[in-house]
Amino acid sequence: MKKLKIILAAVLIASIFTVSGTNSIWADNLFSGFFKSTEKERSNSANSGDLIVVLDAGHGGRDSGAVGNGLYEKSLTLKIAQYCKAELEKYKGVKVYLTRANDTFVDLSKRVSKASAVKADVFVSIHLNSSSDTKAKGAEVFYPNSNYRPSIGEKGRKLAGAIQKNLVSLGLRDRKIKTRSSMIGSKYPDDSTADYYAVIRGSKQAGFPGVIVEHAFISNPSDAGKHLKTAVALKKLAAADAEGIAACYGLKKAKDQTLTKTKITKLTGKTSSSVSIGWSKVKGASGYEIYRSNSRDGVYEPIASVKKATTVSFRDRSVTSGKTYFYKVRPYKMSGERKQTAGFCAPQKVRLLNKPDIFVDGKSKARAKVSWKQVSGAQKYEIYRSDSKNGQYKKLAVVKDYASFQDAGRTSGKTYFYKVRAVGTGIKGNTYSSFSISQSDQ
Repeated sequence: MKKLKIILAAVLIASIFTVSGTNSIWADNLFSGFFKSTEKERSNSANSGDLIVVLDAGHGGRDSGAVGNGLYEKSLTLKIAQYCKAELEKYKGVKVYLTRANDTFVDLSKRVSKASAVKADVFVSIHLNSSSDTKAKGAEVFYPNSNYRPSIGEKGRKLAGAIQKNLVSLGLRDRKIKTRSSMIGSKYPDDSTADYYAVIRGSKQAGFPGVIVEHAFISNPSDAGKHLKTAVALKKLAAADAEGIAACYGLKKAKDQTLTKTKITKLTGKTSSSVSIGWSKVKGASGYEIYRSNSRDGVYEPIASVKKATTVSFRDRSVTSGKTYFYKVRPYKMSGERKQTAGFCAPQKVRLLNKPDIFVDGKSKARAKVSWKQVSGAQKYEIYRSDSKNGQYKKLAVVKDYASFQDAGRTSGKTYFYKVRAVGTGIKGNTYSSFSISQSDQ
């Protein structure tokens, strides 16, 4: 009963504080001692020589996080994490991992254990703040207290300060960097008071600093409007994080003097569900990385890595008919275990065409009319004919501006089969739909 009263009192005290996007899940007494088996402080990048950064997009899946001004914390934290990863990968000597790459729920213990598994040097948890007081606004960063492993706390303090400085430079109110210790007497192995937040506490016990970045208040109309509602604004927050990490750990941007950008030289729809992409060869490249997005300024996800320098094309079969896609390509060069990348080429788009639905009216006569519904994005149509359903189809005609074709070169009494495909524009070639289902005049 006494223990229950202590816990209830702690919950009551916590409710007095500003409601953070983290408070709903980062409970004071979660996972205490979970990482005792890994309590061995790491030296930076002991294995690969690279700084290992783990970016943790807060919330996800069934846990939406804070909601305000038409925005969901879980969606924005993921975008910031993805943008931050892309920005950090412009630097030399760094490897970046995400605790989640999509809208999935990840348990708190698994977030830090994932970081521990990749031998993280630093753990950055990305969040947004929220308050019942809609006037509350600004940025703040939580870092480890000075108990137990003070060197980890000091590393966290420096990182928090570097990130906070950049966020404030974007016009966010300075809510300072801060620590928060357990309110119910949780202890570290040396009997000192533990950190309140589970990921900060778990990271310290696993041997690396963890910080929580509260970028802005999702509940504040001004913060939301200026810093959260556009891709440009979110990229600025992500860059502030990345530049803070780089400054704290002395990272330098990779120089692309020996590795230039490539250029997309061909981009066409081969069928309604496949895209062919080609690019120019880059001297010194070991391979190429292909990224794709649903919008020009959206988040580009990696879809393939071509590991041969001589291969300068790729067929993307993970696309959907009727949709528009944007592609970027960048070359990379391997030096031992280290990968150097050039910048991305300018994005290029392709619009996939739906396959036509056709109808044939002829009834074994000398003339037959092949008609179809117009396909959005198509500029012309190719009509093919065969003497048998599964036989060889020969092109009869190319039709522009019409959705029908009169076939006058038939033999009366003979059955014919027809197929049609839509044709649109691409880069250095046509974009084609898949062929329609073959139809006969019977």
